[in-house]
Amino acid sequence: MKTFNKTLIAAALMIGAGSANASIANHNGGLNEAYLSAYDITTGKTFTLDTGVTYNQLVANVNNAAYSLNFDLSALSNWTSFITGATTSAIKYVVAVGNTIDFGAAITGAPLATSPALLFGYDTASAIEIHANDINTKIGVINNAANLSTMVLDGEAGDAVGQHGFASSVWGGWIQDPQADYGQSIGFQLGQMDQLTGDNIATTFAGKWLLAGNSLTFSAPAVAAVPLPAAVWMFGAGLMGVLRLNRRKSMAV
Repeated sequence: MKTFNKTLIAAALMIGAGSANASIANHNGGLNEAYLSAYDITTGKTFTLDTGVTYNQLVANVNNAAYSLNFDLSALSNWTSFITGATTSAIKYVVAVGNTIDFGAAITGAPLATSPALLFGYDTASAIEIHANDINTKIGVINNAANLSTMVLDGEAGDAVGQHGFASSVWGGWIQDPQADYGQSIGFQLGQMDQLTGDNIATTFAGKWLLAGNSLTFSAPAVAAVPLPAAVWMFGAGLMGVLRLNRRKSMAV
């Protein structure tokens, strides 16, 4: 299915389903689903969103700059509850997916350092999967047929409902801080462990995540305009001067 169609389907699912809750697929290897976790420290609210986009889909597009996703959050009552009264400058967010079968994970953050000590494999994947399971406990009835959202408060049942802060082993206690500020475009990192050699591979996705306004998007960053060097401007100004001089001579004749 083309990227454009995937984007429309993802947006349509969330708009049509309203505020219902649904579980994140998190024990299915490459079929595990990426999720958003956003936290406002001033209100103590955590908003989570199951994107429905699988680990395999993301890995297949790690170098595809044309791959894009767009999730409209405006129709979700959980998002409305989260963003109403929030201090947007205090919101932190993470997008992550783990895969303990293939020893890999993808998570927001700065480019990963590569070294022999880097273990961005089973442990990170497991932590992400466990947090997804914690989010699912908020739902009550597990339903993998739909993929939507939750909104919880810090005071609700500890880590059993998936608060952002309870994933400290992933959200800052690992090899990088994967949290981004609301309105900040942030890179997406893929970490994989070779199960035969134990070597670690860190790859930066071509696209970036952005939580801003009432939407979550994933796309390649806009290409910055390249300023023309001063020599080009001087050449252009000189050429215009020559043309004006020739025009005056022609009129004089």
